Amino acid sequence: MNMELFRLINNLANKNEALDWIMIFFSKYMPYIFVMVVGVVFILGVIKENSDYRKSVVSTFVITIINLALSFIVGHIYFEERPFVHNKVNLLLPHAEDASFPSDHSIGTMSIALGLKKHNKLLSRMFFVLSIIVGFSRVYVGNHYPMDVIGAYIVVFVANYIYNLKLRDKVENLYEIVEKKAAIRFGFKKLYNEA
Repeated sequence: MNMELFRLINNLANKNEALDWIMIFFSKYMPYIFVMVVGVVFILGVIKENSDYRKSVVSTFVITIINLALSFIVGHIYFEERPFVHNKVNLLLPHAEDASFPSDHSIGTMSIALGLKKHNKLLSRMFFVLSIIVGFSRVYVGNHYPMDVIGAYIVVFVANYIYNLKLRDKVENLYEIVEKKAAIRFGFKKLYNEA
């Protein structure tokens, strides 16, 4: 079924130049846009003196690193070859022949989408939808099987649930303590309304 679903999606490639370009853009560049937007949220947190923004970004960074580490571990325990290694596919983006399962692009983008949920629900929802498109695009361009993407999302949902339950508050509180001490030490007391 994985291969049949892959064929169904990947066979859409090379039929419409505009759609191919859109899928290549989502597959190749959208994760960078996610990271840039997260950076902008952090900068806005500094400019607006909003510690919730900054804590949210730090927490998002931590859970994204955890999820990508899990992806690395899973990819080494269960190695699945990329679809293009032994199959004729519509390969729109060349890729190294490393582990296909799970999709790092899907893990990274969904981690960011869910990581921002606590402090910015609208941005989180937008990123959630964009992450689904990124996952679809990874199959469309021939780099992943559908189950690589679905498996990635399962990893993220489970890890984020546990992180939010057990670690998020601790990470954000620790960050706030460290940041407050650094801000006072380096003359940015107004970030914390310190006289």
